[in-house]
Order: sequence, then C-alpha cells, then structure tokens
Amino acid sequence: MSTNEAILIPPWQTSRFRLLGLLPLCFFISRAIEYVVIAKTPEQMLWSCHVSNLMLAVGMFLGNPLLIRVAVFWQILGLPPWIMDAVVSGMIKTVSIFSHLGGSIVAIIAIRQVGAKRWSWVPSLIYFVVLQQITRLLTDPGPYTNVNVAHFAYGPMKDWFAVYWKYWVVNTSIVALTLIILEFVFLWLFPIKAKYWSH
Repeated sequence: MSTNEAILIPPWQTSRFRLLGLLPLCFFISRAIEYVVIAKTPEQMLWSCHVSNLMLAVGMFLGNPLLIRVAVFWQILGLPPWIMDAVVSGMIKTVSIFSHLGGSIVAIIAIRQVGAKRWSWVPSLIYFVVLQQITRLLTDPGPYTNVNVAHFAYGPMKDWFAVYWKYWVVNTSIVALTLIILEFVFLWLFPIKAKYWSH
C-alpha cells in the first residue's frame, strides 16, 4: 500500500480505532455481570446508556459511522441524568463510573474521528423510541423497573400527567429537540473532514 493510499483510509477504519471498541464492550459486559449475574435484575441492561455502549463497540469494530453517531448521542445524553441520580442517591459505583463517564469519553474520541453529520438526530430518535417500546414489552412497571421511562413519567413529572401517552408525546418531543440541539453542537465541534465527506 502506498503512502497516499494509507492517508486516504478513514481513521475509523484503522485497526487502532477498531481495537478501541473493546473499551465500551468491556463497559457493557461489566454492567451485564453486575445486573444479570449479581443483582438478578436483567431489565436494567435495557437502559439506553448500556445498550449504547454495546452499539458503540459494534460500530467501532465494524467501522460503521452511523452506529457510532447514534451511540454517541445517547452516551452523551445519558451522562447528566446519571450524574443527577448519583448526587441524589449518594451512591457511585466504580463500574458505573466506567460505564457512563468512560463510555462518554470513548464516544467523544469516536465522534472526533468519524465527524458529525446532519440528520443523525433522526435515526438517534428512532433508536430510542424503538428501544423504549421494546423495554415496555419486556419489563413490568415498577418504581425500579421504569427503564427508559417506558411505563410512566420520570420523577416528579408523574404528578403532571394523568395519562402516560400525553407524557410520552411531550417527552419524545423534548428528546427530539435536545437531539437536534446536540447535533448542531456536534457539527460545530466535530465536522467531517472534506476528504471523508462521502461516509
């Protein structure tokens, strides 16, 4: 392979980048061990932040920009709620730090290489809505099993909505708006390099 051909290889298709995907895979596996094997609460693995770690790993292994971009959205979006829950509960586990903070760091490294792309918020929203409905089908409603807010409104908002579908419409609209804003930020911070624009 000539030097010019090597330069034209997208950075997300290099062996070093693909190997970095082992980190989010390890984060996902460590959470699976915690929830499925130890705590016997497998439904907790359906949280979007955990599934996104797996998606990020697969996207990096395959060198797939779409999977990477969708996973990055939800790794970053999952960080503030995790921090708030950690502060309120006062419980911060090492495995949780690696899963959320570590996953977000890898996500930022990945999006820097792949670059942001317009309209990525659309598949990111579809991903969450589909995952939420899968979660609703596979889990029972309960105070500790309202994974991906699939059964009732989050926190104090339960008192604001008498019917779940009204909350779902409002929440999904807010999520869509947040994704759009986040996409603008990503486009500004992580533009695609001109020579890789076709990806």
